[in-house]
Amino acid sequence: MSLFNKEAWLIFLLVFLCLAVPFGITYYGSNSTFNDQHKRWQPQSSVTSLKMKSYISADQLLLVRNDRVKVKNTCLVFKGFEKGQIMLDLYLLELDPGYAYPQQFSRQTNGNVIRLGDVIYAIKSVNKYSLTLKVLENVGTD
Repeated sequence: MSLFNKEAWLIFLLVFLCLAVPFGITYYGSNSTFNDQHKRWQPQSSVTSLKMKSYISADQLLLVRNDRVKVKNTCLVFKGFEKGQIMLDLYLLELDPGYAYPQQFSRQTNGNVIRLGDVIYAIKSVNKYSLTLKVLENVGTD
């Protein structure tokens, strides 16, 4: 006579599968290879794919929020636009390059004309995420 009958083998197999399947799913889901593949399966959000970068040209400057741009002997960091006020940090490189001088002004300041360091700008456009300035005049010598 056999030690196990067919019903015992089926019960053993059923218990084994009931324990092995959840364990295998848990192991696979916590595996770093699965996490890397899962990130590739996710659709890229439009915000990350459309991320703008600050740039400077001969007559225009685009400052993206929290992006640092060097202009002549200054660095500018646009901090945002709230309640009609433009906020940016001005770093004077010749004086103290590690210290930010917070600047806050309205869009209509002096007919949209501001001076930051040795450069005079006109405010072209501003929103919550970016500030566009037109370079009007370089005051100092470089």
